[in-house]
Amino acid sequence: MKKWLFNPFIYIAGAKALIIGWAFMLVAAVIGYFSMTHFDGVIDVHIGHISPMWTYITETAIDWALPAIIFYIAGLIFSNSSIRAVDVAGTLALARWVMVFPALIGFGVHMPPAAPATIDEVMKILTPSVIVFGLLTMLFSIWMIALMYNAYTTSCNLKGSKAILSFIGGLLVAEVLSKLIIGLIF
Repeated sequence: MKKWLFNPFIYIAGAKALIIGWAFMLVAAVIGYFSMTHFDGVIDVHIGHISPMWTYITETAIDWALPAIIFYIAGLIFSNSSIRAVDVAGTLALARWVMVFPALIGFGVHMPPAAPATIDEVMKILTPSVIVFGLLTMLFSIWMIALMYNAYTTSCNLKGSKAILSFIGGLLVAEVLSKLIIGLIF
């Protein structure tokens, strides 16, 4: 059971993982639309304002595509094995399946329509549901990062410090680029 929760990529990869991953990403984006849960960075989840449906789908697509490209390039550089782009893209798509849970949890959080401007306004919205959402979202984000690491190392046949350092570097680059691109688009 532990393998299925943290490294299903030894059982499923390639086009099958890509299709299943895309389906989960679309479900998370649609649920996010209704719960106003934004995935506005590779590892970011925020409750916020309502936006058009295409915003949620675009955010999710960017959050998947950037790491897929970056980790594929990193795999080509750091791995001695033959790497297939579809395996990297598919396993990284499947790693995002857990984001369905924060999207669902978003239904239980009420946020004001405007961003807080003062400390008093921030304290007013810091309700137990916001705190619980933040903690649970952090757990699901950590789980997703573990899945992404296993997706990367399995797809690119990497181990040890080469795997760890290239993953951390790639994830940081992907996160920064996703924030920049999403910020420019929206």
